[in-house]
Amino acid sequence: MLEFDNTTAFFLGIMKAQNRKDVFYMSEAVKKPNQNPEGYSPNFPKIVQMMGDINETKIITDITKLTDDGGTKRLTNIRRIRNWENFFLDSAIYSVGVALGISFEDGFAPISAVTGDMFTYMYSDVKPCDSGITNYVFMPEVITDAFSLFGSDCFYLSNANIKADFDRAKRFIYESVDCGIPVLAWGMGDVSFKDGSIWTLPEGCFIGGYNKDEKLLFVNLYPEEVRLAETSANGLPGVDEFGYTAIDERKALATTNGLFFITNKIAPPNMRDVYLKALNSIPHWLSLPEKDGYVYGKAAFEKWVDVLLDDSNWSTKELCDANMWNKHCCAYCSICTSIGVGDGNPLVNYLKKAFEEIPEFPNAERILEHYKHMRSLCQKIWDTHGDFMPPADKMVNHEFREGLAETLREMGSICVEILSLFN
Repeated sequence: MLEFDNTTAFFLGIMKAQNRKDVFYMSEAVKKPNQNPEGYSPNFPKIVQMMGDINETKIITDITKLTDDGGTKRLTNIRRIRNWENFFLDSAIYSVGVALGISFEDGFAPISAVTGDMFTYMYSDVKPCDSGITNYVFMPEVITDAFSLFGSDCFYLSNANIKADFDRAKRFIYESVDCGIPVLAWGMGDVSFKDGSIWTLPEGCFIGGYNKDEKLLFVNLYPEEVRLAETSANGLPGVDEFGYTAIDERKALATTNGLFFITNKIAPPNMRDVYLKALNSIPHWLSLPEKDGYVYGKAAFEKWVDVLLDDSNWSTKELCDANMWNKHCCAYCSICTSIGVGDGNPLVNYLKKAFEEIPEFPNAERILEHYKHMRSLCQKIWDTHGDFMPPADKMVNHEFREGLAETLREMGSICVEILSLFN
């Protein structure tokens, strides 16, 4: 259920420009292909290119939420992305919504249904898969539906667009921040960590401030103080009091997949239509074919089982310690976020609301029961572990891993059952 703060609405109509041939209106974007993953390559986003200028619209903003300290401007009305949240793109999208004065009853869970994270099960034993599909597969077209939930249109600048005219991209960022709206970034470069390493993070984040003179951007990133270096660019705090990390603007954007700017106010979609579209996307996310080292749906659980039962990965406590995250808990982290454990129940809660809105949806009751079962199996893994992560001395035991594998096989079978109900 959307809640609108009537006193604060930041719908940004930005950027008078001479040449807008490389601006993409996301509301006109290509729709997700039906059962076809071709449009989901990180190298080939399929976006319709629109011609003409962006229309300038009235900007309503609250300048009290923009600090200006020695040339550094930062938005303070932000929802910080937390280290433990997972699905960091969805979380960052939600933070933009909060800046617009909009909130969801269930946090960013409804956004994860729109982007596909809620319904996608993925696995790789050689690549990370903890933060859902949108962390590792660049799909700019899913942003249009997410921002439309806020009653907002947006446009997108790709990495190539940014490099082609960096000064213009900077100007867009400055103007958005000046109007009280953070800029969504899909990926961020030159992020310094406590151990001295410098990473390019693929996760979603948002830019909420800048310093023109020092050529800095202020970015909210998910790792927080617990992992980030104590200092950031130009000797500034690694994470300041508002949650921002200072990064050299050119280095920050050198590797971002794209920037997404809120533009015109549009009519929010009918929630029935939103639920219907999300429900009908479930078969797509459950049946994505193997691509770029990842497998999905039932195949993800089968591969996971194979890796768990391969004793060469777990024959000693040292191997268990080394492989625990990359080959097991990484994937478990993702399903915990979508399905829920303990008191968390994001997927089941979402489906209940969707089926209340569309009670005539085919096989609604059976679909919901399957997902409730999936959720109970996710909890069963936690209980078997004894916590989120099992102790290494348990993982050495093949029989212990066989018990986990049996649960994962059952989860894979449920994927098949759910797909059959849509056919």
